[in-house]
Amino acid sequence: MPGDLFYRVGVTASGVSYDLSADVSSLTIDQQEGQPDALALAIDDPFKVLGHALQEGMGIEVELGTDLDHAVVFRGRIYKLDGSFPDGDTPSLDVRAYDARMRMGLRPRNRVFADMALSDIVDQIAGSYFSDVEVDVEGDPGFPGNGLRQQDETDLAFLIRLAQTYGCVMYVTAEDSGDTFHFVAQYRVMKDDPVVTVYYGRTGVEYELRSFQSSVDIAQIQLPRTLSGIDYATGEATEIATAELREAGDTDDAFFDENLAAFRASQPDRAARLEQLLGVAATTRDLLQAELGTSVRTAIPTFVTEDQQRAIADNQFSTSLRGMTGSGSADGIRKLVAQTSVEIRDVGGRFSGTWFLSQVRHILDDQGYRTEIECRR
Repeated sequence: MPGDLFYRVGVTASGVSYDLSADVSSLTIDQQEGQPDALALAIDDPFKVLGHALQEGMGIEVELGTDLDHAVVFRGRIYKLDGSFPDGDTPSLDVRAYDARMRMGLRPRNRVFADMALSDIVDQIAGSYFSDVEVDVEGDPGFPGNGLRQQDETDLAFLIRLAQTYGCVMYVTAEDSGDTFHFVAQYRVMKDDPVVTVYYGRTGVEYELRSFQSSVDIAQIQLPRTLSGIDYATGEATEIATAELREAGDTDDAFFDENLAAFRASQPDRAARLEQLLGVAATTRDLLQAELGTSVRTAIPTFVTEDQQRAIADNQFSTSLRGMTGSGSADGIRKLVAQTSVEIRDVGGRFSGTWFLSQVRHILDDQGYRTEIECRR
């Protein structure tokens, strides 16, 4: 990545701002599904004054990148601060901050959303915290009759429940002008072109993947759901709805032919035998997967209309269709965001392609800026 490392850490309170960048010894931004983004800061405080100035509730913002290409990657509030005053060493502070979703998780609520579509419910709740809300679901069920109840749940827990039920993900992107809250179907995340493509073992590329570990476990494959429930109005069982299995995400390896040709040139006899094995590999795998069955039966635990049930089926989970998990690290890539996708190239014909980012960690310390990922597909 061209350019010199750039980072800025700033705090704000009541219109007053302060640049903490020179005081930071390390920082980690941790993005995980189902949780607010978390910022952990280690700060040197040799004069023992920063601990008094930094207070819970203050705003904090982090920019990362290079002097040629940098942007805000975290915006939130301080919620916790620990001081350390060791014997014979420099006093320091550990600061913990969370993005705006943490505000959604502070207070339980009891309320009913009647005669509203799912997208309107999400927009109403998230709009109380974010000026920009994106809702993109496959099907948009309504909730007639008794509506949809939020019962002794925080807004965060309620939206997480909706996301899990309707096969969606939630994440926040920090823009220069403010934060955007996203509530998006898993299928859309995997179907859309990834913003970032990383390459393992390739030079002269924009983003190089330094290391990657991958695994496939047939027990982790998510089968389509066959759904059943009890109708609101009649009390009778609904018609069974089966989710359509739709492939999402690229699985092609653009470098497979090149790599196989190199192997053939190096070891022609072994390559000839390997090509025979390659010819039957996919069929063998498919036969084993067929033993799992074609779907998994799921009973909807609350009353439901057939339209709602159909919408749940339409939002089939799409981030574990192949039972694969992976992890890796790269020089800092600020554009990688958890709950979105990444294209990974040249990690073999089996593991190359589009992956869902379940966790992203941006780490800045004495070793520089790096990004670690956890992913699945």
